Amino acid sequence: MNLAKHFAERHAEPLLDMTKILDKEAIELWQLYSTADKDDIKLISNRSDLRFSEQDITNTIRSLKSKNSSGFDQVSSKMIKEIPEHFQVILPHAYNQLFSAAYWGSEWKLASTIYLNKSDNPAPATNQLRPISMLPVFSKVYEKPHQATTSRVNCLLEQITQSQRYNTLTPVIYVDFLQAFDKLWQQGLLLKLNKLDCPPAYLVWMVNYFTSRSLKIDYGGIEPVTINVKRRVAQSSCLGPVMYLICHYDLPQLFANPVNVHAYVNDIIIVYIPSIHLKCKHQIIQIEKDININMQNLLNYANDWHLPLNPNKIELVNYHKAVQSPKLDIYYAGVKILQKRDDDAQPLQTTYN
Repeated sequence: MNLAKHFAERHAEPLLDMTKILDKEAIELWQLYSTADKDDIKLISNRSDLRFSEQDITNTIRSLKSKNSSGFDQVSSKMIKEIPEHFQVILPHAYNQLFSAAYWGSEWKLASTIYLNKSDNPAPATNQLRPISMLPVFSKVYEKPHQATTSRVNCLLEQITQSQRYNTLTPVIYVDFLQAFDKLWQQGLLLKLNKLDCPPAYLVWMVNYFTSRSLKIDYGGIEPVTINVKRRVAQSSCLGPVMYLICHYDLPQLFANPVNVHAYVNDIIIVYIPSIHLKCKHQIIQIEKDININMQNLLNYANDWHLPLNPNKIELVNYHKAVQSPKLDIYYAGVKILQKRDDDAQPLQTTYN
C-alpha cells in the first residue's frame, strides 16, 4: 500500500495556479483538443501528411530486439518479429486508420510496472526504487523514433579541450531533473508543441496518447494495484524520450551562450568558458556571477513548467590545468551545489548512457 500511495502521488497532476498565464494557456489548449468532435478530428487528420507505409512497418519490426518480455497483452517483440512479412502488410492500413481518428486503444495505455532496487539497501524505501514499465509492443511500433548521442558528446569534449589550451578553468554544471520522466507535465508539453507550430492532427493524437493512461504495480507477487497516470511519459516507450526532449527544447535559451548547453533526454550539461582576456582572479568572479544568474533562471523555468530539479544531485566540476582547483560558491534554490574534483567526476564519455 505504501508503494501504491507513493507512485499515485508521483504520477498525480502538478498543483496549478490558474492566475498564471502559462498554466491557464496550457489547460485551455488541452481542453480544446481533448473535447474535439470526432468529425473534426477526422478532418484535420486527413489533412496531415503522416502515413504509415509497408516499408515503415517492415523496417520498424526488423529493428525490434528479440525479447520475450511483454505487456498485459502477452505479445512480445520476439513474437512480432516472427510474423511473416506478407502478413505485415495489414499493419500499415490499421495504423493509418487509427491515426485518422487520433485513436489509442485502452489496452495500449496500461503499463505493467516492476520496481528495481537502485540502492544497496536490501529493504529499500519507495524513493529508492526504479520503475520499469512494460508496454504493448504493437503500441511501440505505432510510435517508433530514432536518435543518437555521439555528436553532443564530441561537441562537449571539444569545448573543454579548447578552453584548456588557453590554460583557463572550465566549470561544468551537471543538472539532474527530479524523477524526470515521471514528472513531465503533459499539458505543458502540448503547449510547447503548439508554440512550435505542430499540426493540429498531431496535437489531438498526442492528447489521446496521454489521456486515461494507467499502470499496474507488480511487486513480489502481491495483487496488482492500478494507478491512474496524470503526469508522466513512460521512459520505456519509444515516444517518451522524444517528448521529453521537446519539453526542454527552449531550455538552452535560458543561458547567455545556448551553444554551451548540451542536452540529451534527461541529462543537461552546461559548460562555462571564461574570457581569455581576463586575469584568473577576474575570470573566477565573472564565472561565479554568471552561473548563479543562470541557476536562478533555471529555478524559475523549473517552477513555471512544473519540472523540478534535485538540488542535492546537481554537481559542479572545474576542468583545469592548475595545481589547485578554484572554489566557486554556486547555489540552486538556496542549496550550495556540490563541487567535485575533475578526476572524481563521472567520465564524460558515459554521461549520456
